[in-house]
Order: sequence, then C-alpha cells, then structure tokens
Amino acid sequence: MAHHTRAAIVPVLAERTAATPVRSDESKGPSQQTSTSSSPATDVFALDIKTNTTRRPHMKKTVVNPTAKARPSDNYGLLPNDPNYPRLMQDLDAFFKFMIEPSILQQEAPIRKATADVYLRHARLFLGWHMEQRGQFGKNSSLFDIIPNKEKESASDVVAFLLWLRKTRSISASYEANLVRGLIKLFKYRFAHESDATATNQPYDDIPALRELRKLQRDANRKQSVAGRSSDEAQKWLTWPQFLDVVQRAGEELRNEMKSLDESNAKERRKIAVLYQKYLILQIFASVPDRQRTIRELELGRTFVKDDECWTIRHGADDYKTGKVYGQRAPLRLQARLTDSIDDFLEHWRPCLQPSTPFLFAQPRTGKPLTQDSLYQIVSRACYRFTGKRTNPHLLRDMVVTHVRESTDASEKELEALALYMGHSIQMQRTSYDRRTLETKVAPAVVLLESVNAQSGI
Repeated sequence: MAHHTRAAIVPVLAERTAATPVRSDESKGPSQQTSTSSSPATDVFALDIKTNTTRRPHMKKTVVNPTAKARPSDNYGLLPNDPNYPRLMQDLDAFFKFMIEPSILQQEAPIRKATADVYLRHARLFLGWHMEQRGQFGKNSSLFDIIPNKEKESASDVVAFLLWLRKTRSISASYEANLVRGLIKLFKYRFAHESDATATNQPYDDIPALRELRKLQRDANRKQSVAGRSSDEAQKWLTWPQFLDVVQRAGEELRNEMKSLDESNAKERRKIAVLYQKYLILQIFASVPDRQRTIRELELGRTFVKDDECWTIRHGADDYKTGKVYGQRAPLRLQARLTDSIDDFLEHWRPCLQPSTPFLFAQPRTGKPLTQDSLYQIVSRACYRFTGKRTNPHLLRDMVVTHVRESTDASEKELEALALYMGHSIQMQRTSYDRRTLETKVAPAVVLLESVNAQSGI
C-alpha cells in the first residue's frame, strides 16, 4: 500500500521543476521589491547540526499585524447562548433566522449562512459593548430596549461603539466597513415590522436610523479604498513560484515519511494521512486558487466529482461567495496529474482520519469538516515551515493574479477569463487582487512616452 501511494505522488513531484531560484526581494511584500538577486527564501532557517536539517522558527514570534498584537485580548461581546441575557439570545436567534430564511417581512433576498454567521458575530460584539458600557438596561433587556425607535438618534450608540473601537482597539478601515455592514443588517431586522417596502426605492430607506448607518458605511468604504494595509506584507507575501516550491517540499516531506512507514502502526498511518491531506490541500490551491470555502466544502459526489478520469469542482449559485451574481459556475477542473493522488488518499488514507463528514478533508482530531481557522492554519504553517512567511489561503489569490499580470504576457481576454474562473469581476481583479506596486503598473506608460519622445527627437 505504501508503495502504491509513493507511485501516486511521484508523477506529481516529477512535473515540478527543482526549487526555483528567486530574487531576495521576492519574499518581501510586493511594494518592497527591488531588482537585486540572492538565494531562496528558505535560507532564513538555521541548520540543526545534530539532524542535518533546518530548524523551524517559532511561528508565533513572527508578528504580521503589530496593531492587532498590541490590542487588548478581553472579549467584550456577548457569548453564544449567553444565559445571562435570555431575551437578547432569543432576539439574536430570530435575527439569524431573518437573515437566512425567506419571509414576508424581508425586503431583500436571504443571505448565505457563512455571511450571516459574520453579521451575527458583529451583533454580539455591539450588544456586549452596549450592556457593558451603557449599563442602563438589566439582564432581561431586549434588542427593542437597546434600539428603541426608528429615529436617527437610535444610530448614535453605533457611532459611539465605532469611536470606542477606534480609540481602544485601533480597528482598520476595512474592519469598520464590514462591521457597519453587519449592524445595518441588525437594524433592518429590528425595524422589519415598521418599514414600508413601497415607500422608497431602496429597502428600509424610510427608517431614519438606517439612513444614518448608510452614511457611516459610505464613509467607511471611502476610508477603506484609500487606507494602507494594516498587516506587514513582508511577513506573509510569497511569489507564486515560491508557493509552488512549498507544494513541492510538502510532497517531498510526505514521500520521505512513507519510506519508513510501518503499515501495522495505526499512529504512523494517521500521521501519513495528515501529511497527505496537507499536501493535497496545497496542490488543489495551486491548481485552482479559489476561496478557502471551496477547499473546505469539497463534498464527494456533489461539489467534488470525478469526470473523465479527472476530479472536478462543480458549484451551483449557493456554493460560492459570488454565486448570486454569476449563478452556476463553470466547472473547475483539477489537473489530471492529481487524479492518482486523490484516488489513493480516498482509498487508503482518508479513512485513517475517521471522517464524520461527506467532505474530502476532515479535522484530524475530530473527523469533523475543516473550519475556516483549521484550513488557515494548515496553509499558513506549511508556508511558514518552508519559507518563514505566514502566508494565508486568501493571499494565494492575490499572488497568482499578481504573478500573471507581472510575469506573463496575458491578454485582456485571458485576464477576463481568469477573473471569471476565480469567481470575481475583472474590476475586482484590478483593484483588489493585483498587488503590483504603482511603479510597476505605470512602467509601460513610462516606456511608451520615452518611445514617443524618441521618435520626435526629444
């Protein structure tokens, strides 16, 4: 069985080139690169004389976001199912149902559960702050006590909450914009019975408090569009070739562990299963650099199917973030060279994780589906182990778009096709995922002007 597995992963590794030499600045953030040359990013590791291997640095010592690191760790939000506030818990349950289920009170379409989870967390934070800071309501208070009426004064506590977050927690502009979006949804639920859908063109715009919150949201969006990034890009940015090198090294690590495998040892087999799962996650990200939800929710027989000897990801409108905009998605076909490895994992190694889920991947300790945090940790730790960079799954999308725009001669039609394949617009690709520096972006214009001037003898 071990021999069969090694045969399955060898073709994949063989197609990778040897570790690609990289410029020393390629491991920096895209805004810090220069044109000097040096050795690969893996040189950041110290050599362990005893084992002749490189020692892994302590991941937690690498500070990606100093502001977040210095932020107080106290949790000011309401806990899920908090017994101290029974009426608020009932209100939050009803709020969640309001967001995800059709209703005659709804003036908008239901949202995805993943989005509703985020908005519910925002609501718990606001209400927890309110109960702690305002203190005028008892434990038996309800949402209708905290947001008493539809007048614009009801939005004043949200303003106070944002000011408190800016002062005490130094929140970023993007976090503030997302938070206000969630609280707007909370106010829509609060005034669902009072709003007249025929009164205005925009849903709930007859509620003065909501008009005030929308002003806050527009202001937050403007700040977000011009704000710098809150985290240190140099601590997590990899070039796309460097990430492919991480994938290759993960495969080599798996193959080396298999050489000494005792197939009768259940603990060793489980260890191989964990490594194999990590390797396949990285390979699938390299083949289809999609949002991490896609990787978490590869449901066997539904969103993850085998067509013509190749594994394919199939998404309906409800299976991905922008499905409401683009509808059923074009099939995301994995590279054919991954087929044997996926088949081998399913037959011989996935059972070692004792999965209790129809999804391809499972948490090693519980067998439950991967969570957003567990998948984040798998990718981030793998990248850190081999490069010293705390790369996260979503950043992979930025990396591949930046690489294509910076290092290839892709046509506009090809870039548009890539955007559609990745589930976003060409405008989103340009504004959010293309992380080239402004200097790099305008370089062709500089060359063009020099050429025009040269033709004129200037």
